[in-house]
Amino acid sequence: MKLVLRDYSEDELISVSQDYDPKELDLEFVDLKYTDKLRLEGQVLKSSESLHFWGELNAPVERICGRCVIPVKDKIDQPFDLYYEIKGLEEIETLDDLRETLIVDHPVQYVCRQSCKGLCPQCGANLNEKACRCKIQDEISGPLSKLGEFFKKKNSNNL
Repeated sequence: MKLVLRDYSEDELISVSQDYDPKELDLEFVDLKYTDKLRLEGQVLKSSESLHFWGELNAPVERICGRCVIPVKDKIDQPFDLYYEIKGLEEIETLDDLRETLIVDHPVQYVCRQSCKGLCPQCGANLNEKACRCKIQDEISGPLSKLGEFFKKKNSNNL
């Protein structure tokens, strides 16, 4: 959102709103698809040397679980609170800051629920829905193989 400073009077609270196309803002990820426009509802307060811009970004989304790969309908309700020094400026472009707010809040891996068991690495069965009959190898190879043997011995001694 471009804020033209001459449009705002000093110490007057102004409400602003705007819709954005998330695809144009490059906000979609492999595990996140926007299902409608991104809506900005905010407030602008200008003082003699600064501009305070705050509000919330909202949009319906579809997230893909990083464990079971099941799509989940969700929504984004992301607050933002931005301050700008305006001395010598005629306008402020807030789009990059708003975009950054959404990207920083995006989880590294979305999980539909903490107890999600994910997919079997051999047959691809959703382990939340059914147990598979694959025999998953418990053997650890490489530099951690000795550590794996230690834990196997420890667990068998505790039984």
